[in-house]
Amino acid sequence: MRISTKLLILLIISVGLVMLIAGLLSLKQYEIALEHATRDELHAHAVTLQIALEEDYAAERVSEAQKLIDRLRENTEIYAVLLFDEKENLLNESQPLTEETLRRPPELREVLSQNRQSYTVRVIDGKRFASIVLPMRIDGKTVGAVELVKSLDGIENEILFARLYWVLTLVLLLAVIFAIVYFVLRRNLSVPINSLLKATEAVGKGDFAHQVAAASRRDEIGRLAAQFNQMAENLNEQNRAAREETENRLRLERELRHNEQLVLVGRLAAGVAHELGAPLNVIDARAEQIQNRADITPEKKQRNLEIIRSNVARITHLVRQLLNLARPFNLNIARVNLSASLKIALEQIEENAEASKIEVEFSAADNLHVKADPNYLQQVWLNIFINALQEMPDGGSLLLRAFTDEDFAVVEISDTGKGIPDEHFVYLFDPFFTTKDIGKGTGLGLPIANRIIEEHGGKIKARNHETGGAIFAVYLPLSPN
Repeated sequence: MRISTKLLILLIISVGLVMLIAGLLSLKQYEIALEHATRDELHAHAVTLQIALEEDYAAERVSEAQKLIDRLRENTEIYAVLLFDEKENLLNESQPLTEETLRRPPELREVLSQNRQSYTVRVIDGKRFASIVLPMRIDGKTVGAVELVKSLDGIENEILFARLYWVLTLVLLLAVIFAIVYFVLRRNLSVPINSLLKATEAVGKGDFAHQVAAASRRDEIGRLAAQFNQMAENLNEQNRAAREETENRLRLERELRHNEQLVLVGRLAAGVAHELGAPLNVIDARAEQIQNRADITPEKKQRNLEIIRSNVARITHLVRQLLNLARPFNLNIARVNLSASLKIALEQIEENAEASKIEVEFSAADNLHVKADPNYLQQVWLNIFINALQEMPDGGSLLLRAFTDEDFAVVEISDTGKGIPDEHFVYLFDPFFTTKDIGKGTGLGLPIANRIIEEHGGKIKARNHETGGAIFAVYLPLSPN
């Protein structure tokens, strides 16, 4: 519900309640005043009749008194006139059809005995009657009483008309107030607030150039609109500055990424040149000997050819590793028993571990299965195992542990070597990055292993152990039973 509607309803209810209470009080006062006027009028008639009757009875003009009572029948404002003697007997009446309650008023005895008047309002058959009884005295002696009765139907009609008039007046006033307040609220509140609301929605959608027209007003709404426009301008300026800053950052990031790519390409080229340079130099030297030395013995010539073929094989292996790193893998996914796969890989490094005096500890559940290519998985284990053995030239321990972590099977491979320097973690899976001596590693084992695991939907994490050595954690998706 809109604020203007709430205010309008609240104002109409408040004004309506005030007018209702005031009108009811005014109606009540009007009814009381009308009843008092009726009572005073009836009392005046009664006193006038009392005086006239007392004079007629004092002069023994009983017929004149009867004529007076008969003439009162013509007065439509008087319902009935009743004359009683000192013994409460009804002597005369102007209306023979007068109700019995009025013919025998209960207060008559009190009026005669105490010599005082009585005013009563009676309800007979749903109709209201005002009755006044006055004593008649001659020479200080009470000789009877006279009762005047007036129907209050006229007063009831006047009160009903006054109520209807008041209701119509109230409805008309409320309608006028509603129209005026609606116009004022719509012009001074609803329209400006709707304009502010639309402007807020526009700014929320990114249109910071939107302006509120209500800013020209010289009131609180106008000041609010002016502040809103100022805020929108500030946001527009900040947005423009933010866009420029973002564009500059993107440009710097592109340049940085380009530089990183150049560094990576340079490192890759340097690694390839380093790895290929040595065998190519050997091949060139041995080929030169065969070509330029005519006196070379067959045995020496055969030895040079074997060295040349050995270095060609080395170059071929390096190129194959690079191709494996670059091209997509053709995986044959199957349900692999993780414990069995690790045991097969451990058998292949068993002799190397014994020669290096390295103890191997292995623990894994037999029912742990993963979704993987068995052959590529063997390559991953061998690359990580060989890397770990090379980190422990003076012996140590190789610990393998396999367990589950949510939807993954985790294989932790830890060694007791020197660990990984903190500055090397960022380059750990980069091609040709190695800390080993020349001829002891190409720096492609871990990148290839990481690439294979990523192709399987897993990941490899590396960290150092608190007591020394490195830990490689391999995550592979679990295979459902």
